[in-house]
Amino acid sequence: MGKFFGYTALIVLAGLIAAGCFLGYFLLEGSPPDLQVVQIPETMGREYTLTVKVKDARSGIRSISAVLSQGDKVLELDPRIHKVKEWWRGSGVKDETVSWVIKPFESGMADGKALLLITARDSSWRNGLKGNEQTWETEVSIDMTPPRIAVKSTVHNIRTGGAGLVSYRVSELPSKTGVWIGERFFRGYPMPGGAEDMYVAMVAVPFNVSKPKKVLIEAVDQAGNIARAGFPYRILRKPPKVDKINITDRFLEQKIPDFMARYPELKGSYPEVFLEINSELRRRSNKEIENYCKESVPEILWHGSFVCLPNSAFRAGFGDERHYYYKGKEIGRSYHMGSDLASVSHAPVPAGNTGLVVFADYLGIYGNTVILDHGLGLFSMYSHLSEIRVSAGDKVKRGEKIGTTGMTGLAGGDHLHFGMMVQGVFVNPLEWWDQKWIQDHILNNLSVQ
Repeated sequence: MGKFFGYTALIVLAGLIAAGCFLGYFLLEGSPPDLQVVQIPETMGREYTLTVKVKDARSGIRSISAVLSQGDKVLELDPRIHKVKEWWRGSGVKDETVSWVIKPFESGMADGKALLLITARDSSWRNGLKGNEQTWETEVSIDMTPPRIAVKSTVHNIRTGGAGLVSYRVSELPSKTGVWIGERFFRGYPMPGGAEDMYVAMVAVPFNVSKPKKVLIEAVDQAGNIARAGFPYRILRKPPKVDKINITDRFLEQKIPDFMARYPELKGSYPEVFLEINSELRRRSNKEIENYCKESVPEILWHGSFVCLPNSAFRAGFGDERHYYYKGKEIGRSYHMGSDLASVSHAPVPAGNTGLVVFADYLGIYGNTVILDHGLGLFSMYSHLSEIRVSAGDKVKRGEKIGTTGMTGLAGGDHLHFGMMVQGVFVNPLEWWDQKWIQDHILNNLSVQ
């Protein structure tokens, strides 16, 4: 009997020790929660999203709160509170991310300094059951005044499918600035050789947009305040030329097998595959070109008008509306986004102007293609080449040989497809072969201060 009570006592003692360890580890633990601010808010505008991550592996998170104060103005953000449902488990919430939208203007605060305090508590029984506390505090600047924009350039007469340049001044360093033409945003760059507050944006009006819903300059400051300003402009509509193109069986037999080998997803009869190439693959190819034109060097690499293919004949123009016929029946339409120039077979192709090679490879319907970055968002493109003589990353000079003409891709004969793009939007190459147009619409707007 004595041994029985002795074993019982040991079991009870062991249980008490285990319970004590449990209470000590989970309920009386002294480690505060881990609190992390995702992005430290140095400056707040009229609206700022504050995101906080909190972790507590032991008793769990009890509450997360934040307060922004400026003098007698106090903004208490909605706290995140978790009830302790079972005393032996704590809250059960070990990891949480909380986001608040802070609106200082609606709380009556003004531009200037403010104090941001964030507090996280766990479910420990410490500190009179209030739990362990972790705080994070910082001084932030409140800036609710948008920057000022002053338009400096004066000539903004742009044809549909044409380009232009806008110069403007911004009163403070923007986090983002540029020009909206309809739903297209054209990034602004610091003016080369200009004052620190001067910016320029190369812009384009897409060939199929004659009345964009918005044409304005935008600047966003470091606090997220947005300023917008209109500028005088005139858009001149250029009606497309309509072409009828007959698709023959010989053309299909010559072109389709290569496309089907390169793109195994293409299936069906040759006319069916042609329709897929001329629509979906064309769209994919143009999107790929746009992606290569998203990043541009922030300086002007080109000088003077662009070089045209020497001794060439003009075969097709920019924006031509093409209607495709097979055995007398119209089977599709597309728009031609460049100029076709034909010379002798395998004619040397010069770089239109000084630039950096950003692409030199096979590109969908365009076949072997080279794309050059000329700076400030301006690009040129050379397609259907039989041979490429440059590589991505090379710097080439105006007139330097970069390849030879050919009929790769969807070309029906040996020629050069020459394209110009402004931040991914195709524009008419004719403008860039014209020194007077460049002077009147680009360089004059670059010289203003």
